[in-house]
Amino acid sequence: MTKPRLIYYHDSRHYLMYRFDPPMSLHQLRKPVDDLIGTGVDTLVYGTGMGQTFLYDTQVGLKFGDMAAEHNHGLVWWRAAANLESALERGLDPFKIVVDRAHEKGIRVLGSIRINDGGAPEGSNYTVGRLKYENPDVMIGEEDPDKPHTATALDFARAEVREERLSVIEEVCDRYGADGVEIDEYTRVFFKPSEVEKNIPVLTEWMRSVRSLLDEIGNRQGRELSLAIRVHPSERACLHIGMDVRTWIREGIVDWVTPFGDVMIIDPEPHFGWMADEAREVGVGIYPPLGRDTYDDRYHDVTIEMSRAVAGNYLRAGADGVYLADLQWPHTNTEYEVLREMADPDAYARKTKHYPIAPRTARPDPYLRERVLPVTLDQSTKASVSVLVNDDFDSAIEDDELESVTLGVRLVQPHPNDTITYKINGHELSTDEAKTTHFYGGLVPYMPVKVGMPQRINTHYWFEFDVPPDVIRRGENVVEVTMERRWERFLADRVIQSVEVWVRYKDLPIQVVGQM
Repeated sequence: MTKPRLIYYHDSRHYLMYRFDPPMSLHQLRKPVDDLIGTGVDTLVYGTGMGQTFLYDTQVGLKFGDMAAEHNHGLVWWRAAANLESALERGLDPFKIVVDRAHEKGIRVLGSIRINDGGAPEGSNYTVGRLKYENPDVMIGEEDPDKPHTATALDFARAEVREERLSVIEEVCDRYGADGVEIDEYTRVFFKPSEVEKNIPVLTEWMRSVRSLLDEIGNRQGRELSLAIRVHPSERACLHIGMDVRTWIREGIVDWVTPFGDVMIIDPEPHFGWMADEAREVGVGIYPPLGRDTYDDRYHDVTIEMSRAVAGNYLRAGADGVYLADLQWPHTNTEYEVLREMADPDAYARKTKHYPIAPRTARPDPYLRERVLPVTLDQSTKASVSVLVNDDFDSAIEDDELESVTLGVRLVQPHPNDTITYKINGHELSTDEAKTTHFYGGLVPYMPVKVGMPQRINTHYWFEFDVPPDVIRRGENVVEVTMERRWERFLADRVIQSVEVWVRYKDLPIQVVGQM
């Protein structure tokens, strides 16, 4: 099976069904595919709905809105339900339209299924499936303080739950002709918390059943069907909920894996090394997402320079490509630049890259390496921050195409009377030669604030240092910031908020007027 070059995830709701008042036209229903024509995307992963209710004419479950006698969840959920209903009344099945259009345009399309979700069968409900209404006992019924939806999620220890989930997968691939499925673990719950360990073999056997089902359908249709999974990048985190991902990879049950950890803030440090090592042995693909937001007052959206840097680091760590999701929509030239370049690292090998170190979030993931930033500088404190950089400096220098390497450090509330020193890879950098700018403070993007991070970066200085070409390294670069002398009469904390590296290449200037 040919591995994807570039995967794009479209959830079918936020960037389609929520956006239009009904009725939607055939042209509008084709947009998930038509928006990708001419880009580097060769694989579309398309959301089938909310996991237990679906945005197509399902015969094995409930449609989104079937049980919503009163529309109690805002305009956009009503839009999705009404758009589905009006499309089906006109003989237009949104999922079938996407699958057929993707095949017409030479794009592989997988149906993405939220394999589990919470919600009890009561009241006016958009998201609770038929199985819960028919038999509420299929719910887990046991609380987990770390996962508030556990009690009302489906219990995969029950055979009827596993069979119902198989019927959805069969419908997506057999009746609708999708090229496979992505299993999105979404709520990261499968079993009662007290019964996870003993049920790990149960979930693995179910995954084998999914593989067998896809192979059976594929053999009958004369094609290969793909099985993709979204999982936490930590093996320990996966096992904690019953997912033996290492076995799934080793047995070739899955075709590719998307390690989906703390992806809110773009992070140039890969966390999936063990997974890539296992996958390489058996030809399974690894496709990490790039991250959707920054924590920065200068850039409220991830830039192409950040995407290049992070994608390059991930590929060097063993990824086969990247998984794009949640790009601004409708797409502009900014998004199309990402959709074109991310398909092939040669497209951006010698283009400007920006490596921003991700800060700790308000709720750090206990299964991932702890992030260093922000760090407070007290008297004699030496902070050490590693920056992974994937650029091939040796060849760029040999070709005389490397223009500059810049180290940026953002310090919150340093005092002019402080003495602070900076090094990279043991090479001391002079603040006298640095470009120094200061700012009153700036507001950060919405999403980090929504999950509890500070809304504002306080008054701060940026120190930007030119890094000599013979000092920077491909791989790990160690930045050291030391408070040699702290002026004690100024009481505010001095905080390293941001560390970043910019790599720029020589290129011809862009002409404003005609060339001939």
